[in-house]
Amino acid sequence: MKHEINIELDGQTYTWDGNRWFDSSFLVPPASILSKLNALIKDSLKENDAMISDEKELLARAHTARAAKQYDRAEQIVRRVLKNDPFNLSVISVLSAILREKGLPDKAIEETEPFKNSNHAALLTSRAAAFCDIERWEDAKKQIGRVLAMRSSEEAFLVVKRIKKNCPDIYEKHE
Repeated sequence: MKHEINIELDGQTYTWDGNRWFDSSFLVPPASILSKLNALIKDSLKENDAMISDEKELLARAHTARAAKQYDRAEQIVRRVLKNDPFNLSVISVLSAILREKGLPDKAIEETEPFKNSNHAALLTSRAAAFCDIERWEDAKKQIGRVLAMRSSEEAFLVVKRIKKNCPDIYEKHE
């Protein structure tokens, strides 16, 4: 159920097409304006999201909201899904990523702590990145090491690169 929302801001009309914002020239507005636009349609989107019960559609909306930097909306949607399926590690990994993007890495770690011994690569990668965010390099290294023991991924290698950049001796200490 997609519908366009038009908003006028500072003499310019912007359109939300259900996935992204664009202006009358079909250009994406500057990042500085996105938060203002998102705030203006927050209530409308919340009402629209409340009418959805299909888990797949909710998750698609959460991903869209996250990509549009509508982090509060994305978190609310993900938490709705988790009410029905509290042990869905894929959804918990999305929640962790959203919390990190909101600048809450400690909260991301706290929310994922009960699942720290899982074998879910995306969840463990997000936890490792959250440890990087708060400069807990040893914890990040341990967590990403578990991921790399299972499989390699671009995201995991980005975390390793971040660890090595910020704590260059960490991989040489234990070898």
